[in-house]
Amino acid sequence: MGVPKLLLPLGGEPIVRRTARQVCASGFDEVIVVSGSEHARIVEALEGLPVTHAVNREFATGMGSSFRTGVEHLGPDAEAAMFALADQPFLTPAEYGAILTTWRLHHPLIVGSKFGEVTAPPHLFARALYAELAALQHGARSVLQRHASQMIVMHFPADLLMDIDTPDDYERAKARVAAGR
Repeated sequence: MGVPKLLLPLGGEPIVRRTARQVCASGFDEVIVVSGSEHARIVEALEGLPVTHAVNREFATGMGSSFRTGVEHLGPDAEAAMFALADQPFLTPAEYGAILTTWRLHHPLIVGSKFGEVTAPPHLFARALYAELAALQHGARSVLQRHASQMIVMHFPADLLMDIDTPDDYERAKARVAAGR
């Protein structure tokens, strides 16, 4: 996008703050924000939120390094961890909270998310999968597939799955916020 997309304003706040604020409001015991090249600016954008910061020094190698960094920063008592993407600004505490509640009630190996017909983060993984997540090179699709029989899938509206990867995505997101959707 030519600029750090997570720092772009959306609804009066940086995208990363909007997402972190939604996760913080959903009931998780701890929120760890993994960031890479713009770590100092991300920390500044999140000032005042109850989050822990983790630096992914290998961010250029792909999403697998973010999983590793996140797993390394989990406390010894963390029974499960949800991995969310900061560039999905339309998920709310209701969706994140539904994932957490489902795990707390049923304790499956995975609580996955599906938006219409698309499987996409956030996903919550039980501690038993931390080593597998830390070994990933890319996204968690292989883990989801390997353990599909031990996963509860949450179904959310397709329009919530809007990640911001291009300038056009950003313009659509700004229009959506301006329209109050």
